[in-house]
Formats: sequence, structure tokens, C-alpha cells
Amino acid sequence: MNHSFREKIKPHLIPASILILVTFGVYMGILGHDFQLFWDDEKYVTANAAVKGFSLEHLRSAFTTNYMGNYAPLQIISYMLDYMVWGMKATGFLLTNIVLHICNGILFYAILIRLGWSRLWASFSVFVFLLHPVQVESVAWISERKNLLAMFFYLAAFASYLSYRNKGWGEGKSAYLASFAFFVLALMSKSVAVIFPFMLVLYDICYLEKGERSRWQANKIPFFCAAAVMAWVTIQGQLPGEMPGAGGGRIPYHGGSPFATFLTMMTVLVRYLKLLLWPTGLSAVYDPPIRTGFDGVVVGCLIFVALLVVAGVMLFRRDRRLFFWYGLFFIGLLPVSQIIPIVTLMNDRYLYFPLLGAAAFFGALACFIEKNSGARRVIGIVAVGLILIPLPWLTFARAGVWKDDMTLWSDAAKNAPNHYVALYGLAQALQNSGDLDSALPIYLRVLALNPRHLDTLTHLGALYRARKMPLEGRPYLLDVTRYYPELAQGYLDLGMNYYQTDELAAAEKAFQRTLELNSRSRDAMLYLGLVALRTKRIDAARKYYQDVVSLAVRVRISSTTWHASRRWRGIPARH
Repeated sequence: MNHSFREKIKPHLIPASILILVTFGVYMGILGHDFQLFWDDEKYVTANAAVKGFSLEHLRSAFTTNYMGNYAPLQIISYMLDYMVWGMKATGFLLTNIVLHICNGILFYAILIRLGWSRLWASFSVFVFLLHPVQVESVAWISERKNLLAMFFYLAAFASYLSYRNKGWGEGKSAYLASFAFFVLALMSKSVAVIFPFMLVLYDICYLEKGERSRWQANKIPFFCAAAVMAWVTIQGQLPGEMPGAGGGRIPYHGGSPFATFLTMMTVLVRYLKLLLWPTGLSAVYDPPIRTGFDGVVVGCLIFVALLVVAGVMLFRRDRRLFFWYGLFFIGLLPVSQIIPIVTLMNDRYLYFPLLGAAAFFGALACFIEKNSGARRVIGIVAVGLILIPLPWLTFARAGVWKDDMTLWSDAAKNAPNHYVALYGLAQALQNSGDLDSALPIYLRVLALNPRHLDTLTHLGALYRARKMPLEGRPYLLDVTRYYPELAQGYLDLGMNYYQTDELAAAEKAFQRTLELNSRSRDAMLYLGLVALRTKRIDAARKYYQDVVSLAVRVRISSTTWHASRRWRGIPARH
């Protein structure tokens, strides 16, 4: 059996090795990159106690906490593994991302070979999938690990399902159960995997004759049930909350109506297709205009989409197996098509799953070159070369943009100069580098675009505090408490501002409100103790400081218990 297995994989060692080496060569530069602290890495990793080693408490947190509106416990567990090996070094986390992306490519290659593809055109498709520049965001951004994990288990589920289909229920029962298990793992990595049962239905339509399909329908039911549960969990996790960042991003329909959202997404779809064919102008954020009615752009996009539908119908009649990949691209876009509106209209990472279908479709088209001869064959080979050769260079260049906050947000602000998130990211990067003079006008531009942007209001207060100009920063902090009255940090920042100007009564009131909202705020207790001392209330000061000590003891006991559990498991403590 081992000899048989070696004989099966031997013809694929060279193409697989080339794909692995080229992909690693293109992406190895990101191993010197930093965490993107503004762009979620702080919340997912660097400031997340749950990723710092394995423990029952950390596992419980992974499975019971909704991070940034996403329920993805396997993502958090994967960070635990990284932390155990690398500590808090971005290099290790990024290396895992590269390895996962390469594994996804190899699984994709294996599936294409099982479906009867030649090594050449399977390699072509996987090359496009691995090295297309739109994939950089999912690989070079540590927080987007969930995309890579979900794809890994998604492809494993599909490979297992194909094995089950080839063997039937009798011999293939274990493969079917494995497929369902992998699908559940994919859902627990990222909810985008809910498209899997729809892909299975499309597979039946395209690969089976009409009379055969009915006997395979029931096996989809468990997959649809699991997808429905995850869809419900995701929707609940992304319910709009009072606090920014508490929910994942559910908002009212863009433009105020489903119709406006539909028109806008038609233009976004065309932009996605442009990025696939001409991947320039990529950005961490995009700012597609909201379309509320018909104009030249909307009409042109609607006509183009109508042509895509007609092309799809014709393709289905001519070659259903090629249509499978064509249709899979559009199925991959369903979770981000604003059927349920979310904050972001367009992102590079939203193409990671659709590119599975697009890459195979391009590969299937390219394989027709083999059926031609003479000038047509030469022209086809040149066309394939023109597609393949630029991809590694474009991807390598795009990966460099993700080096740190400054490089990423300088690029984003250049590509989306009127998007408040891009401008805020650049302003924060400038402030963190110490360039307060350059950061200030950009923060003010952000507020002109989004007057209630919490982080900008908070950072302006901090910026003026650093400049020892608390009165200039106070209006922004007052706005925080007015717009977000349940945010403890807002009152803490306001109290520190009052304390800086010796307005002790106002400072004390703000710190007391902080404790009402967060009874474990050590900073509020310390400042209240200082205010009490300065107003000669010694007993009150002693009480606040005793509360600080009591809180510190409770935290130390909790930390000691955690480190003891690590030592019991033979894991050295990290400091």
C-alpha cells in the first residue's frame, strides 16, 4: 500500500514542489513584518490574554467569545499554538499564515487532479490561486488567519465528499462523516464556509445526469443544518450594539434601502472582476460610491452583469463542468454580497473564496490551448505567459505594503483619500511615530467625514494631552461621553483631562462615573485617591488605595494560578 501511494504521488512531486517554493519565495518577505496593531491584530492577538498559551480558561474563552463580530474559536486556538512556539513574535504568526496558504494550494491541486485535470492545468489554476495579488491581505494580515483556516477545512471537506461520492455510502460512510466534520471545523474558523452545501448542490447539477441527482439530495441536509446554525450565530454576533466594536458590523442598508444596496453591489461586482483581470490599485479599504439611482455607471454595470448571466446560461448548456467553476466564483461572493448589510462593501479578502472558482475557470479555459495548433496555440501560450509572469511580482510588491502601520495606511489613504478608516489609520501611524503635527490635520479630516468616530475623538484628546494643551482636547472628550455614555474609558480620559487643569471636582465626578461603569478600573481608583489626597480627605484616599491593592492581589492570584498550570504542564513561564 505504501508503494502504491508513492507511485500515485510521484508524478505530482515536481509541480507541487515548484508551487510550494515559488509561493514561499514570494511571501517570505512578510516574515520581517510587524503586527498591524490598528487593524485588529491588537484585539485578536497582542492584547488578547486568551491566546497566551493553552489552558482550560483560554479554551473556554475561545469558544465563548465573539471577537470583532466573528465567532471563530479555531482561529484563536491557532494563535495559542503560535504563541507556545514563538511567543509574541509576528514572524511566527506570519509563517503559519504562509504555510496554511500553501497547504490550501496543495489541497486545491489534489482536488483538481481527482476531478480528472492534467498536472499542467491543475498547476496553472493553483498558481493563480496562490499568487494572485488579491490573496495578499489574507496571508500578510495575521488577523485574517480565519480565512486561511476556513479554506483549509473547506477543501478538506470537499476532498472527503468526493471520496464518499466515488465509493458510495457503504464503503464511503467514513469519508462522508469526515467531510461533515471538516465542514464544521471550517464553520468554526470563519462563517464564510456556509457556502459549502450550495457548492455541493452545484456540483451535483454540473457533474451528474438529471436522473442521478435525486438519490444524492438527502446527504446535503446535515450540511445545510450546520450552515443555518452558523448563519444564525453570525447574525446574532453582528447585531448592532451601542458600543463601537461590540458587534461585528451589521448596519442599515447602504443608501437607506435594499434597492440602493443592490445597485451599489452591482458596481462592486464589476470592480471585483476588474481586480481579478487587472489587479492594480489594491487597498486595505475601498470607498465605492453609494448608488441610490440609475446613472451611466450603474446602467453600464447592470448591462455587464446581464451579459455575465447570459454567458453563464450558454456555458451551462455547452459545458456544465466548466460552468461549475464559473458558478462557484459567484457562490463565493454570496456571504459578502450585502444580502444582510455589513459595514464594509468591498475588500480584497472577500475574494479569497471566490478565487477558488475563478482560478479553476481560468485554468479550464487555458487548457483549450492543447486542442489548438499552429498560430492559435502560440497565441494561447503567450496569453498564458502574460497572465502568469506578472503575478509573483505584483504579489511580492503588494505584500511589502503590509510591512507596518505606516506603510499600510499611507497606501490606503492614497487609494481611498476620502475614506475615514484609511485616514484614521494613517493619522494613528503618524501619531505613534511621534509626528503629531502631521497627524492632527488628518484626524480633523476624519471628523469632518465621520463626526462620531470614537477612536479619532479619543486620540485627539490624547494628542492634545501630550502637547500639554488639555483645554483644546476637552471638546473631543466631551463628545465621547455624549455620543457613548456607557463607555467607561471615555469618562476616565475626561477625568484625566480635568485633573491636568486642576479642576478636581469635575475630575472626581468623571472618575466616579468610570467606576460605576467599570468597577475594576485601577486607573480610576488611583486618580480618585490622588484627588482625595489633594483635597485633604485622607480616609477616602486610604480607601481608594486599599481597593487598588485588593484588586492587584486578585489579579496576581489569577496570574499565579495560570503560570502554575503552565509549569505543571512543563511549559516555561513567559515574562
